[in-house]
Amino acid sequence: MRDIKKVDAKGRFFIPAKQKELLGAEVVVTNSLDVGYLCVYTKEHFENVVKPQFAKLNMMDANARKIKRAIIGEAYEVNVDSQGRISVNVELWDSIGAKPGDEICVFNDEGKLDICTKKFYDNEDHDLSSIEGLETKYYVEGL
Repeated sequence: MRDIKKVDAKGRFFIPAKQKELLGAEVVVTNSLDVGYLCVYTKEHFENVVKPQFAKLNMMDANARKIKRAIIGEAYEVNVDSQGRISVNVELWDSIGAKPGDEICVFNDEGKLDICTKKFYDNEDHDLSSIEGLETKYYVEGL
């Protein structure tokens, strides 16, 4: 389920109420592997899962280095304020084309949030029929 939020004049947005408690007081904000998206991780998830995964990349591969710089190099820790807002820096907002006053879509993805602009999401292709092997490769019981 997506929540629609607005970026305020200081580059902040409200974390969905249901996610505020799960994310904790400190989060890590960075680029996503998906173009047009940012990710917000719990600090623990970022340190124990994300960083170790990127450490396994072959650093002789130029694309691996580029990916590592985009995710690890652009990551920064931020405190969730008393009202449940987090502040995202201008560079990360620019990377997804968001500016103050814009609506953003916030998706809960098991321990992290995915964020994109509403405009981007509305123009994104949501037709799952084009995914090869959808029925077998991504099969989930009861779906």
